[in-house]
Amino acid sequence: MEAFFLALLTAFIWGFVPFLEKVGLSSVEPTAAYLIRCSGVFLGVVILIAFTPQFPSFGKMGIKAIFFLVLAGILAGVVAQLVFYKALKTGEISKIIPVTCCYPVFSFLLGWIFLGEEITLSKAVGVLLILGGILLLK
Repeated sequence: MEAFFLALLTAFIWGFVPFLEKVGLSSVEPTAAYLIRCSGVFLGVVILIAFTPQFPSFGKMGIKAIFFLVLAGILAGVVAQLVFYKALKTGEISKIIPVTCCYPVFSFLLGWIFLGEEITLSKAVGVLLILGGILLLK
């Protein structure tokens, strides 16, 4: 049950942050806004390091893990964030957020195709519901 509440808290935070970003983007160009946002990430990392003095798992990381995590950081933390800001700056938050939140569909497909994850009825229904919701917004 703890995992569910943590996921729900994550969803709330991820739902609240675009509101803050939309307000912040009202008078600034998306790239400049992104750079300012990154200062918040940097500050958060500094605080995290200050309160978590030991990172024993760093020494256990292989090149493959490091490569994929750095690539994920570049794609999600830079590329997708800049594209998202451009969409959020020019579109309605109520239409942009639901579309960007269809990422589980892509995760589902990639997991099925490349990781051999099973297609279940509940996963298929979830994907169809997400896609149906996106079509209603159009």
